[in-house]
Amino acid sequence: MELMNKKAIMKLALMLFLLGFTANVVNARFDSTSFITQVLSNGDDAKSACCDTCLCTKSNPPTCRCVDVGETCHSACNSCICALSYPPQCQCFDTQKFCYKACHNSEKEVLVNN
Repeated sequence: MELMNKKAIMKLALMLFLLGFTANVVNARFDSTSFITQVLSNGDDAKSACCDTCLCTKSNPPTCRCVDVGETCHSACNSCICALSYPPQCQCFDTQKFCYKACHNSEKEVLVNN
């Protein structure tokens, strides 16, 4: 009977050790830009997104696309394509009915396509 209690206690101790170890490893590798974090966000990314060069059609409503090229796409981009270069050259291919606010203090450039 005493041997059974020792085995049960050892199994419980091992399980708690492994659970604690796993929690620390997962916490150490948490990436705030992971897919699941983006899916669970509450829409604040669209408010913080910005674009310096925006292309829009003359249609009503217009179809606009940010054509900024950088090491990453803006925070609300769903279709970011990056060139295999160093540093990466990324561009967002999402279309919207509006342009995001300018990233820099300079005047925002909005180009109209026919």
